[in-house]
Amino acid sequence: MHLIALTSPGPDTAIVIRQVSLYGRNEGFKTAVGIGIGIYLHCLLAINGISLIITSNELYKFIISIIGSVYIMYLGINMLISKSENINNDSKSTPKNSILIGLITNVFNVKAFLFFVSLFSFLIEDMIDIYFYIFPIYFALTSSLWFIFLSYIFTVSKNKAFNMYSNKYLSSIMSLVLCFIALFILIRSIYEYY
Repeated sequence: MHLIALTSPGPDTAIVIRQVSLYGRNEGFKTAVGIGIGIYLHCLLAINGISLIITSNELYKFIISIIGSVYIMYLGINMLISKSENINNDSKSTPKNSILIGLITNVFNVKAFLFFVSLFSFLIEDMIDIYFYIFPIYFALTSSLWFIFLSYIFTVSKNKAFNMYSNKYLSSIMSLVLCFIALFILIRSIYEYY
């Protein structure tokens, strides 16, 4: 179940692509580590029941969705501005804290909250002793490895047309996709809350 959810496109995939296209493969790797840390936190919250409290309260869920969508919108707009400045200056920008960006994007992803609450409500009865520690580590590591793999795939091509870091058009499309995801989350959150 986790691998299917992991490979489906969402904010985490979009943010990895953003970091790779702006700053290169290593920053994609760092973003993947941040996402893994976020997933580890989701697992700990789900095991302890805190995520269930947050997701069962409509106001908390709404606030988290709004914060997450505004943050993703900010990243999308920032990506578009950064790429156009890089093209005008003909130089690469210095990377921001990619681990923190991956962590924040994942922590404010309500879909991840809901996924791990539902997953651990199913697994919690079978989790004894060491499994309380193994499952969160497993989910965090597999998630990080998946996004590290994506970062590598997006930058492996020597052809600049297919390399995410070198292709300004792919980066512009990705920034628009980020903005669209943020807008979708925002509209859906408002619709569900009101």
